[in-house]
Amino acid sequence: MKNLAFLGALLFLMSCNTGKKAQDKNQLFLTGTKWTILKVRESMVTNSISSRTIELSLPNRKGEGTFTGNTGCNTINGKYKSEKGSSIIHFSDIASTKMACPNDNQENIIIGALEKINSYEVSGKILKLYAGGELLLTLEGVNVTQ
Repeated sequence: MKNLAFLGALLFLMSCNTGKKAQDKNQLFLTGTKWTILKVRESMVTNSISSRTIELSLPNRKGEGTFTGNTGCNTINGKYKSEKGSSIIHFSDIASTKMACPNDNQENIIIGALEKINSYEVSGKILKLYAGGELLLTLEGVNVTQ
């Protein structure tokens, strides 16, 4: 009877551990992920010529890296700096191509938002970028380092 109770407890603990591993597979990291912009503030992103994306390069030991992206019509790039162990992030030196994009004001809004962002939160496959506690951009990620 003791052996049966021990076996039951062992199987229970093993099943708990397996669930945790499965959950970790769904957790994306800030870098090594291709982030597609879903929302600007609380508004869903409108359709455009191509998807609006941001990719952050792997940072060096100081938490500095570069990013590239697409705002729907134009490509963007720049630098970012994050602090290890915190949710602080800053984007700088943002540059964009200047192709004519008919009726697309969201590109300017996205670039303006990136210039203001000072913190982030990653939860599962969602990245939220904030400025002073105000949610500016919501993105969904796909791991590109697998």
